Amino acid sequence: MFKIVSWNTCRHFLENNLLSDKKMVKSIIQQVKFSVNLPLRSGHQQTLPLTPSRFQWHKFKDMFHFYAMVGLIPVGAIIFYSNVYIGPATLCEIPPHYCPKHWEFHRHPITRFIARYIHNSPQQEYEKFLHYIDEEQQKVKLRALQKAVLKKMSERHDYQAYYYRPVYNKYIRINKMVGEKLFNQMGDDYNDDEE
Repeated sequence: MFKIVSWNTCRHFLENNLLSDKKMVKSIIQQVKFSVNLPLRSGHQQTLPLTPSRFQWHKFKDMFHFYAMVGLIPVGAIIFYSNVYIGPATLCEIPPHYCPKHWEFHRHPITRFIARYIHNSPQQEYEKFLHYIDEEQQKVKLRALQKAVLKKMSERHDYQAYYYRPVYNKYIRINKMVGEKLFNQMGDDYNDDEE
């Protein structure tokens, strides 16, 4: 019979770690009756022996059978069918005026299926790579142009830069218009009073 817990180990742990009082340890040991060898008895004199749980083992078997049925068996059937009934491709002459597709160059039928429906064609991958290179070259050109513009702005000091504030120009124009309006209303009398 398999014992779950060794009682001597528990007593040793209690004595050394948790309880320093020897009398308390002895009283706890005397009060606890622990045995896995005795079977449980019901009212009809039937016995039920205590056994360790096999839940994890049954759960593992269930999951293994489930994934074998869902995954391994269909994949195995597809591989068997493609190898036995379809078979590998053979070389033959290309008919005139026919352009072969990129998946027709693969020998195995599963590889042809993956190349046709899952992966992109090599031409598409090449064009995507060329587009990426072109974008990077455009970025390099823009950075060089920006650097040249900033250099000219710092040399000439006559361009709008990050420190330029166009909001103030509006208020300067309004202030100038108000000043001119006042000057026109008051006329030359305003200048005579100052003299």
